[in-house]
Amino acid sequence: MRSMADAAGGPPGFSSGSENGGDPPAPLVPDVADTLPGVDTVVRDRSPARVEPPVERQSDSSTLSDEDLALAATRSSMHEGGGHVQVPPDGTLLGGVYRILGRLGEGAMGVILLARDEQLQRDVAIKLLRPEQLDNAQMQARLLAEARAMARVHHPNVVEIYAFGEYVNAPYFVMQYVPGVTLDTHVHSKGGRLGLDEALSILDQACLGVSAIHASGIAHRDVKPSNILVGQALRVVVADLGLAKRIPRGDRVELAFSGTPAYLAPEVALGRQLDPALLPRIDVYALGVVAYYLLAGRLPFQSTSTVDLVMQHAYQPPIPPSELCLDLPPSFDAPVLAALAKEPDQRMASADALREALLDARSAMPAYARTTRVMVADDSPSFRTFLVSVLAQALPGAVIETAPDGAAALAAIEANPPSLGVFDLDMPGLDGIALTAAVRKLPRGDFPIIVATGTGGAADWQCLSRLGASAFLVKPFDAGQLITLARALVGVADEQKRKQ
Repeated sequence: MRSMADAAGGPPGFSSGSENGGDPPAPLVPDVADTLPGVDTVVRDRSPARVEPPVERQSDSSTLSDEDLALAATRSSMHEGGGHVQVPPDGTLLGGVYRILGRLGEGAMGVILLARDEQLQRDVAIKLLRPEQLDNAQMQARLLAEARAMARVHHPNVVEIYAFGEYVNAPYFVMQYVPGVTLDTHVHSKGGRLGLDEALSILDQACLGVSAIHASGIAHRDVKPSNILVGQALRVVVADLGLAKRIPRGDRVELAFSGTPAYLAPEVALGRQLDPALLPRIDVYALGVVAYYLLAGRLPFQSTSTVDLVMQHAYQPPIPPSELCLDLPPSFDAPVLAALAKEPDQRMASADALREALLDARSAMPAYARTTRVMVADDSPSFRTFLVSVLAQALPGAVIETAPDGAAALAAIEANPPSLGVFDLDMPGLDGIALTAAVRKLPRGDFPIIVATGTGGAADWQCLSRLGASAFLVKPFDAGQLITLARALVGVADEQKRKQ
């Protein structure tokens, strides 16, 4: 199972890479990272004077050429105790802090391990990179710079980097961990297509995560479903910052062919020069492809040939998604197609802009009243008013009942269970944790619960997750976050009841 972020704090730092400790390593970012067999990320991150087009390959492999494939095979061996990456055995205390528990999987740049932080008593994910990325001082300086940049990204929808170290000449990142599955796995588990509101909730959170990455001065450069992780109650986290790049200063930046062909922006496919200010729009394009995939049920461009696929991205206009999926309202065509504009200066300007446009498209749909009851429990009158207003917009026709504390809410729920609960964490008497625990013991207490807080942290979320809370929103949050989440949770709960 892939790992995803667990909302836990802790400053980024360095770890020595051996059982006996040692000086912090000189961290590096690779100029070249080739694919492992079966992995669809292509990286050719040099800055050549002239970008050659990829060599034609008639297969579903995402490697660029036979030469690239051979190089990838040479560099991708991951044998424990030998080969290019020496994986620490289970039980190893890495850097004197992280007890290795087992292997989570392998990716294009290395091995992902599950470990226990014995100082802070939390599980973490460790990504062990291939040691050939330590070739020279320039690469070492780059990786250190990138690691510091990524460690500045603190957002609930982005995997957080805690530390960076080295083990037997191989660099590693220590990252947040929580059990979850990749978005493509999640979609497959639902039969290949998600309900509209569930898809929009996932897109909303993915856009928030990518926007936070951009706000930290970084372009992700490999946004795709296998790098978007879905956890409990549709919590979404943008992961795998292995190709992340700081947005440089200057007049122009030359784009190397790097990323995943099915999600590759035209300017990257063609190796163009680009105004650095437009570099985040590479990720906006990829988000547009993800949106197309979730809303239309297929990718905008499909081919078994890598060259043909990237040429489609570069030159072929996509079919409006509503023409492929007849139950998708046409109001979604404009925002998705704007994100897929061929020219970056004509594309949707930001991940935030795409998020707002998708919210507007959903709001443009006819409102169908439904027999939905919602219980809102919050000791702040002004925040209760805000929640009622937003939920009325999210769920037209819903009956929304409010309570000033947990005890009053529990009494009302016992009398008439709602379809959705929105509870404040910090209430006098029966707080959000105690209220959630009490509700889950009721015969009809299986409805979705959103807990909102301005004070809670990782320990509270872990406790609420164990109790069965469906989602956790940190104040201040905007109306759009609650709207998409409420619609999705109610929709998923309704779907589950229909299947029973």
